[in-house]
Amino acid sequence: ATWLCTYSTFQYRATVRALGKVFGLPKTEIDQLSQGVFAVDQLDKVSSLVLRYTKYIQGLPSHLSVHSGGIVISEKPMTWFSATFLPPKAYPTTQFSMLEAEDVGLFKFDVLSQRGLGKIRECLDVIAYNQPDAQVHDIHDISFLKQDIAIRTLLLETKVLGCFYVESPAMRMLLTKLKVKNYIELVAASSIIRPGVAQSGMMREYILRHKDPERRKQAHPLLLEIMPETYGVMVYQEDVIKVAHYFAGLSLAEADVLRRGMSGKYRSREEFQEVRRKFFSNCSQKGITHAYTLDVWNQIESFAGYAFAKGHSASYAVESYQCLYLKAYYPLEFLVATINNGGGFYSKEVYLHEARQYGAIVHLPCINQSEEIAILKGVNIYIGLSMIDSLELNTIHMILDERKLNGLFKTFRDFIKRVPISLEQLIILIRIDAFRFTTKTKKDLLWDAHILLNKTKKSKPSLSLFEMEAQKFELPQLWMHPLENAFDELEILGFMVTSPPFILAKELPKGDATAALFPFFVNQNISLVGYLVHIKHAQTKIGRHMYFGTFIDLNGGWIDTVIFPPVAEQYPFSGPGCYQLHGKVVEEFGFYCLEIIWQRRLPNHNLDEPVNTRLKIPGQ
Repeated sequence: ATWLCTYSTFQYRATVRALGKVFGLPKTEIDQLSQGVFAVDQLDKVSSLVLRYTKYIQGLPSHLSVHSGGIVISEKPMTWFSATFLPPKAYPTTQFSMLEAEDVGLFKFDVLSQRGLGKIRECLDVIAYNQPDAQVHDIHDISFLKQDIAIRTLLLETKVLGCFYVESPAMRMLLTKLKVKNYIELVAASSIIRPGVAQSGMMREYILRHKDPERRKQAHPLLLEIMPETYGVMVYQEDVIKVAHYFAGLSLAEADVLRRGMSGKYRSREEFQEVRRKFFSNCSQKGITHAYTLDVWNQIESFAGYAFAKGHSASYAVESYQCLYLKAYYPLEFLVATINNGGGFYSKEVYLHEARQYGAIVHLPCINQSEEIAILKGVNIYIGLSMIDSLELNTIHMILDERKLNGLFKTFRDFIKRVPISLEQLIILIRIDAFRFTTKTKKDLLWDAHILLNKTKKSKPSLSLFEMEAQKFELPQLWMHPLENAFDELEILGFMVTSPPFILAKELPKGDATAALFPFFVNQNISLVGYLVHIKHAQTKIGRHMYFGTFIDLNGGWIDTVIFPPVAEQYPFSGPGCYQLHGKVVEEFGFYCLEIIWQRRLPNHNLDEPVNTRLKIPGQ
């Protein structure tokens, strides 16, 4: 078995970054160009040259890389077919891609890991220790899951955060528009969301036919007969073979050439071009108009290698259903498992927010309660020590081993006696409030730490055990800014736990609008405040940049926004944080979205300014 290579080409961002360095642009300007955050008419001469030469280089070969999961197995040594090279992964790798492998008669196998499966396995473990008496149904009993009312409800209400493949903003939008309520519809949705179907315009046509049975009659009768489940719309890879064979009269071998030809690299081959000619010729002989034939052909071309096989979509939907079952009946256990497996589509912060919506109480890491990963005790989630930035794995293991061997730590000094820790590592634990069980303030603990460890990297206390017990420190009352904890958490964890993200904003513009009120403001302009959780970049057919932004409002609800090119150029995103959003509420098939007219990132407080600390954490 040998690993397959891929041909890496120069893409827009990499090309801009490479040329930007060649032309000597500062990093901030390179970042703006690569992210599309600029106005073309405001660029200087050098930046314009970078974009000009990018068009010439983009798409050219760059280097050989390694296929994400593709291997080939041959009876003879691979050197009979190709030279090989040894990439950093240390596996012999071919110097041809999957296309050439097929040409020489070798089969490619994709072997991929899937952390979603690990999340399901760990969720069952969390249930076992947190609810030992729970009667968990066999998650492999898919027939049972397909009939479950709670799963059906989650799908209809699109409460799918954390669930495999169905949690992204685009998928939530599609589920809302389709009102997906069963397994078959979810299988179709899993393929419809793929770029090939979506970009061809057939995703919208599928939605229209799904909601309006009369519209299905507009499909060609033969296409409707071939693909009744999807209302005559090509959704799966197999549909291409069906259409080519039954609609255009090609042989199954010729139809398979079309399927393989969905890759752009393959279309120039003479074999593919001959099949294309025969496709149009056969349709013409059948009396099908050229315009309709061309429309069907364009649908085939739009797949461009992005479509799913139906079996692929069906297996994805099985995993989605397993996640939905666990989310419906054991939401806190499921979200803890999601966090421990690296999150999902969103950051860990978002899943902790969702856990609060289900009644969880989230705790900062604690040396007496936390484990290496996040754990659940009843409704209490203790963030894992491994989520603390810059805390060494060796330090974590020393703490946990000592606690397991000799019990909980009684005091701060008891911890220092028992764990040989450096001052730097100790300060990290103090700043994240891992010693809060002592009831001492962070600043008192920092003072103690510097005195006891004598400002050195020593692994042992600088004072004898007798001196540590005998020496007492009486410190004056040390003032602490209300936002110090928030900034510590933001720096060490990457997000805040004890304060809502909105507390950092210097101002919260007046207005009571929230995402829940969107149905009452359709086609009206409103303003509201949101905390940014995700940005999706897209390009129009003429290359202009647009964005889809996802925010959380003050009540914890989801705000979905779209920013079209003119607005994106004038009001670009300017980093993470809280934004004031002003736009028009639009609705399509029951999905509400805010078309941004203007937006601005709200400036943050700093530790030299007073702050309003009366905000409450959404959902808690």
